[in-house]
Amino acid sequence: MSWLMYIAIAAFSLLALAYYKIKKIFRYYKDRNIPYVEPKIPLGSDPDFAFFRKHIVDSWNDIYKQLEGKPVGGFFMSITPLLMIRDPEYVHQVLISSFDHFFDRDFLIDEEVNPLDAHLFFLKGNKWRHLRNKLIPIFSGVKLRWMFEEIEKCGVAFVECFDKLADGKERDVFEELARYATDVIGSCAFGFEADSLTNPDSKLRQIGKGLFDTTTINWTQISFLLKFSFPSLFQWLKVRSLPRDMEKYFCSTIGGVLEHRRKTGIKRRDFVELLLQLKDKEVVKIEGNADEEENESHRNNEIEKIEITDHLLMAQSFFFFVAGFETTSRTLHYLIYQLAQHPEIQERARQEVLAVKEKHGQFSYDALKDLKFLDNCISETLRMYPPVGMLNRECTKDFKFQDGTSVKKGEQIVIPTFSIHRDPKYFPEPTKYNPDRFASSPQRGTYLPFGDGPRICIGKRFALNEIKIAMTRLLEKYSFETSSSNKEQIELNPWTDIVCPKNGLFVKIQKLNGCK
Repeated sequence: MSWLMYIAIAAFSLLALAYYKIKKIFRYYKDRNIPYVEPKIPLGSDPDFAFFRKHIVDSWNDIYKQLEGKPVGGFFMSITPLLMIRDPEYVHQVLISSFDHFFDRDFLIDEEVNPLDAHLFFLKGNKWRHLRNKLIPIFSGVKLRWMFEEIEKCGVAFVECFDKLADGKERDVFEELARYATDVIGSCAFGFEADSLTNPDSKLRQIGKGLFDTTTINWTQISFLLKFSFPSLFQWLKVRSLPRDMEKYFCSTIGGVLEHRRKTGIKRRDFVELLLQLKDKEVVKIEGNADEEENESHRNNEIEKIEITDHLLMAQSFFFFVAGFETTSRTLHYLIYQLAQHPEIQERARQEVLAVKEKHGQFSYDALKDLKFLDNCISETLRMYPPVGMLNRECTKDFKFQDGTSVKKGEQIVIPTFSIHRDPKYFPEPTKYNPDRFASSPQRGTYLPFGDGPRICIGKRFALNEIKIAMTRLLEKYSFETSSSNKEQIELNPWTDIVCPKNGLFVKIQKLNGCK
């Protein structure tokens, strides 16, 4: 028998073994009598997603509908089994009431290979608990009030940049919104002026574009999918999360700022100052009165402490950037588009903004709290277009739902935020933009743009303040009108995990009468 024959037999045997293994994996839910969406070997339950013909939230929305009537159901992303939680009460259990069974995300990190992965989103167990307890004070009302001045500076520069766009021409303003968000995060998370509003080619803006390039699939997106779908394989192969030049830029930039602050003693109202306090004193303090929003519940007994190193601080600053700039700019993008589509809602928001400014004399931190209708507009925008359309958790100890469905330790749980937000059972006429639906609180477990429970997005209030600072100034000076360049329905871009439009969102911007 020739060596070619041996190779052919070996290859056939390996293929047969792989086929057998995959078939066995695909019986995972059937053998446990859990309803599931039938997979197709080896592409999983939705081959269109596997070939990037469909955005992940559209794919999961189809699966969500196929599991109609089932509070829990299984499906397969490639060969990875995932358990989808559809019922709001079950969602509440996973995120809040039974959180001790689901407090991790199924990500494994290797800090030697990927030092910037050691941040809140990826950390697990007691490391996550300890670090979150330390970071929560940084995002309290007291600290946000303290940092308001830095965000406000970016808001003023943003209006100056926006003034050049108020010519009545059709345009997509996402780039300007992204530059605003980049400057805010650069100032607050990295401690330096990124100046991307005045210089579109600034280094930090170019890095941001590279991280969230929506024109094609890129390495950061591939690495995230691998880390989510095959965490053990990702770690074993020592795959890099970021291109080496990006990692080097973030480490050298943030490290340089930390070193400069230590040597010069310069203080600035930003995250860097608070992170340095955290490293040097293990606690964050700001002089001044306590804020009514301050929450001291984070001071609980800690089982395991971790060393607060410069690399850990760098990872948190990097995470603030990744989690903050793209999601905020996308929300502003959709919000402006919806206000242009609904001029009566836009005018209500504008009149509220003008009334609040007259009451307070300026758009201060306290003034933002009075913008109730604008809050509702933002909430409705986040309902229709949550920047990240799903949540994931790992079962940390065996659990059983009230319908008898058992969840095993180590099993991956997913919550289809986008689908729940658009389910007419919870939000009637879900495709209609209606901020008044948030005049009362939605049913628990149905509104999750920032997650919920102990792992809720730590920067939620920071992001909402950043959005309101931008919108107060825009509504005060400009009107937004619809454009004929928009498609009738927004199609999502399948090349990215972020919920972003494939074809852009166009508006016409006009300066209001009497505004200089």
